[in-house]
Amino acid sequence: MNHNIIDAADSSSFDRICSALSSGELVIMPCDTIYGIVGKVDESLIALRNVKGREETKPFIRLMTLEMARSFSCEPIGDDIVKLWPGPLTVIVDSAQEKTSVAIRVPDDPLLLSIIKKVGAPLYSSSVNISGEPSLHDFDSIAERFSDRVALCVKGNELQGTVASTIVDIRSVPYSLIRKGAQDISSLNLLKVENPLI
Repeated sequence: MNHNIIDAADSSSFDRICSALSSGELVIMPCDTIYGIVGKVDESLIALRNVKGREETKPFIRLMTLEMARSFSCEPIGDDIVKLWPGPLTVIVDSAQEKTSVAIRVPDDPLLLSIIKKVGAPLYSSSVNISGEPSLHDFDSIAERFSDRVALCVKGNELQGTVASTIVDIRSVPYSLIRKGAQDISSLNLLKVENPLI
């Protein structure tokens, strides 16, 4: 039996996940959207790029609490966005600390939010695949392909989602839709496009 494969419902899973992430290791776990490869921001960046085979310049989404998001963004995050959080909405903001644009999200998953608070830092999140290949959603396929590349593979329930988050650039108004996903964004002020996606 592979001892780095655990169940999210297991009583020891929280401590094991937090320990691995705090040490800069990667964990594959259920997020509120799809299974993701997650790791502590900054410490796991090189490891995550190696697993993904991703180019140095392409950034990863960061999962964080609402409090972290508010302090992270250069500009105040509008109430129209905040009311959709926690949820499957990723927004692009200018970082107050890094002087660059970053994609951030407040996940609608109590376990994940508790882990972020315990680790004390945002988490990188990326789909479970090698860059350029289709994302994997079936846990058995994920474990077979990636269990030897990460510290832990955490199995969720059978209702785990298969649709990624919606991504919206909120650095100017109206906002720009970057990727259609799981979040309904019909309430947002978006740029009008010829072939609307919403």
